[in-house]
Amino acid sequence: MTAKTIYTKLSKLRRQPKPAAKGKAAPSALVTGAEGGIHLLLAAVLAGAVMFGEQAPFGASFVAAAGSGLYGGAALVGACFGSLTALDFSSGLRYSSAAILIFSIHFAFYDWKALRRPWAMPAVAGLLIAFTGVLTHTKGRWTLQEGGALVLETLLTAAAAWAFRGALAPMIRRRGDKPSAAAQRVGPLALLFVCLSAIASMELFGISLLAAAAVGACVLALLVPEQILSWLGVWAAPAASTDLRAQRVVQQKLEQTSKAFRTLYDSLRSAFRTPDNDNDVATVFDRAAGRQCRGCTLRDRCWKTDYNTTFNALNDATPSMVERGRAEARDFPRHFADRCIHFPDFVAAVNEELTSLFYRRQYNARIRESRAAVCRQYAQLSELLGEAAAELSRELTPDVVGDRRLRGRLAELKLDVRASVYRDGRGLLRVEAEGPQCSALTRPSRLNDLSALLGVPLRVELEEEGAVSLLQQEPLMAVAGVAARKKSGETVSGDAGTYFKRHDGKLYLLLCDGMGSGPDANRESTLAVRLLEQLLQAGVDARRALTTLSSALALRGEETGGFTTVDLLQMDLFTGDGELYKLGAAPTYIKKNGTVQRLSGKSLPAGLAEGEVSALDQFSLRLGPGDCVLMISDGVCSGLEDGWLRERFTQFDGESPKDLARELVTRDLKDATDDRTALVIRIDNRK
Repeated sequence: MTAKTIYTKLSKLRRQPKPAAKGKAAPSALVTGAEGGIHLLLAAVLAGAVMFGEQAPFGASFVAAAGSGLYGGAALVGACFGSLTALDFSSGLRYSSAAILIFSIHFAFYDWKALRRPWAMPAVAGLLIAFTGVLTHTKGRWTLQEGGALVLETLLTAAAAWAFRGALAPMIRRRGDKPSAAAQRVGPLALLFVCLSAIASMELFGISLLAAAAVGACVLALLVPEQILSWLGVWAAPAASTDLRAQRVVQQKLEQTSKAFRTLYDSLRSAFRTPDNDNDVATVFDRAAGRQCRGCTLRDRCWKTDYNTTFNALNDATPSMVERGRAEARDFPRHFADRCIHFPDFVAAVNEELTSLFYRRQYNARIRESRAAVCRQYAQLSELLGEAAAELSRELTPDVVGDRRLRGRLAELKLDVRASVYRDGRGLLRVEAEGPQCSALTRPSRLNDLSALLGVPLRVELEEEGAVSLLQQEPLMAVAGVAARKKSGETVSGDAGTYFKRHDGKLYLLLCDGMGSGPDANRESTLAVRLLEQLLQAGVDARRALTTLSSALALRGEETGGFTTVDLLQMDLFTGDGELYKLGAAPTYIKKNGTVQRLSGKSLPAGLAEGEVSALDQFSLRLGPGDCVLMISDGVCSGLEDGWLRERFTQFDGESPKDLARELVTRDLKDATDDRTALVIRIDNRK
């Protein structure tokens, strides 16, 4: 475009809007500026409105509807600002580029009558959105879903631009354009819907922007003249933060992946069938007869003339043969044995085929178990991903009172810290702080001051450079003691245990006993402990973690043949509520108010159980200050007689859990015939 052409276009911009018709006053500079500001703010808000997860074309649509004059330029600035601040960098760059191209085409070809038709600029906007979408596609190949999404976004852009022109009808008519009647009816509702979608999830100082917009509208209705008020639109801050948008994207991906694994589980479960390898008992005699009777001179007599007699003789021999696991001559009727001229060879052939039958049955059983375990793994993985997605959807609730107190205290201390106070789904307090002086909040004196200010004890969960997270401290604490003694003659113990506290105040005690003793048992029990700890630390429900472990060890046991007992205690240090889970483990002892209770289960160890939730033994507990829990491996009390242990635990004053655990594993000074491990905890009030 030449300099002269550009100058001509700019001259036209200076002449817009056109002079008012006779009898109408030209719009004042105040009205023009207000309307330009409305275009800018509306475009900024609309640019942050996201539909269908990641599509945000409404800022570009508004630029197409605003025209090429002053208002169009204001809309372009607002759309670029909103896209670059509310969206991630790549999406913001794409939609900003599309808005610039739309305005440039409208500006350069303003004189074309074709562009003044109602669907001209909406069509241009849709095509440019599609063009930028193709250019920014980072993958080499398009999927059907991606192509469909781009087509839908193109149509959505064009429809929104057409509707927005109807919403801007009063200002557009003053410039000489006239949107269609249908657009004028639909446009205001479409504009209101998209604006509300953009600001619905936004908050400012803990106050919903949607509510703030409603209050602001009431104030404007009292202070601003009606002519200007009718076109002030919706005032809003930029869209939700990139972190929240990224969280929603991750949540959607987890939900989709969970559904995919659930579909895979359903399809595999319906498709798996027992292998057809003729494992019927009747095939034993068929195969034996095929080997021995084919060349016999009495074949026709036995299998044709006297078929019923032969059939009954073999049928009479079947029950004893199957029960014993092999056939003997006495299982067959005397008349059949005397008639068969190859009877010893026939019995030997029957035994060979019977052995093969048992192998085939065993093979089928293992195939069914393995397939069922694989299906359970997919189902459990689907449930885990679904739980993770649900966890991401749980938003923190701002604590307005606590937030106000904290901000006031930080202002008094003159600390360069930006902090917010929230409540999680359980109502527990959480403080998130950012700034160069955040480390000052972690000092013991300062932490005590903030705890008194907010009314709950606080502890440091995360401390990084420029950021600190504080969590409400648990009212209960646990003092633990562990002692172990390996089997005589072994280099390592086959037992493994641990205890840890999760960030949400859940305490876990875990004790596993591998099959046998020595390095192999140690490897199995250590693996079980490590896997369970990783699952529990990741936030997986304890029951689901145990069923997942049991299924995994069952698959692993097909080659190694091992198994592991599991004793798991989960306790909430905020409430004292707990759950004890057992998979073939030794009894657990609970001491409350001086009385010892023994809890024992009937489930199989992990690796032998079916991997279903029903295979677990579960006991509900309520623990408080002074209560104690004792976990042991079966080497501590190998027999059923545990009176000495219960008596000693009853006498335990709670002073030193470590000393009690050491005393229990070293009570018998003779050679230890099995690995011994004891884990003792005492519940106290946190000081």
